[in-house]
Amino acid sequence: MFKFYEYTDLQIKQKHNSKMLYASYLEVLHLYNLQFRYKMLWQKHKDGYQLLAKENLKTGKREYLGRRDEETQKIADAFRGSKQQIKERLKNLKEKLKRDAKLNKIEGIARAPKELVSLFQKINELDLDDKLIVIGTNSLYAYESKAGIMLEEEHLATHDIDILNRKDKGVSFMFNAISDTSTALALLQLVDTSFYQSPKAPYRFINKDGVWIEMIVPSMDVMHENIQKDFFSDVTPLALKGLQWLENARLFKETIIGLDGKSANITTIHPLEYAIYKNWLGQREDRDFLKHTRDIEQSKLVTKIITEYMPNIDIEEETSDLKHITKEVVDDYVKKIYNARGTYSS
Repeated sequence: MFKFYEYTDLQIKQKHNSKMLYASYLEVLHLYNLQFRYKMLWQKHKDGYQLLAKENLKTGKREYLGRRDEETQKIADAFRGSKQQIKERLKNLKEKLKRDAKLNKIEGIARAPKELVSLFQKINELDLDDKLIVIGTNSLYAYESKAGIMLEEEHLATHDIDILNRKDKGVSFMFNAISDTSTALALLQLVDTSFYQSPKAPYRFINKDGVWIEMIVPSMDVMHENIQKDFFSDVTPLALKGLQWLENARLFKETIIGLDGKSANITTIHPLEYAIYKNWLGQREDRDFLKHTRDIEQSKLVTKIITEYMPNIDIEEETSDLKHITKEVVDDYVKKIYNARGTYSS
């Protein structure tokens, strides 16, 4: 039923190189953003001498480090020298990423929608990886990338991207330090200025190409105590049955490659919990028939990926230990999907 196309040795090598290069870039970028979120300047005092000031680029608040002398001059020179050095490292890594994108396309591992990759690049830059996670069909890009395989396009085709704002996770120090963005629309417009908020569904955002991004914010009945009330205040909270399972799911991270060859680190839910959730979702009476069929197929598909390409996941052991999903739901998955996998494994 499912066909997997395994990476060649060259594709495996290129994917690994891309992953390492992108990780190096993010490390230097984060260092730059945190270390140089302020500037150094000399401010003339009314009495005629100069003071070395450190000014926060976001707030404009200044801290004074002392009169201009040999010591403060050394501080200012060291700051500027270090900043220039890291800027050169960033410039070099950006050039390497451009070449890497071309190699990814040449090697045939450029797979994911550009909009998905662009969004998660911004999420990576702001260090929001554990707070904003992808759910739904686009999770498959993370699973196939981790497994070193390519799925048939019919299993991946979708024009909407579902992002869950985990309410139990506060925004990162990086985000607070460098960003003025606090709404979903502002964040998305950093990626594509054509995004607008749907008047009919305030959790849905649409761009000029018709791509939908749905920002799922749990309503009060599934919120945790540690909530960020001002983050994504423009999104209408949703009360969806089963959302608490996604809120508490283990996270799964992997580097994916966009159709333009660019890389991003995507965070989604653990593949086993995805398969369990999809089996449950596909049996709900209020679920659209076409979505019902797709949900069940995805549960089977991800189960097959786990059993054939993820030996570190022991389905029998892990399903017996899951505490945040009801036993009835887990047992139903084991019976209908895992134990029956021989009927669809060809």
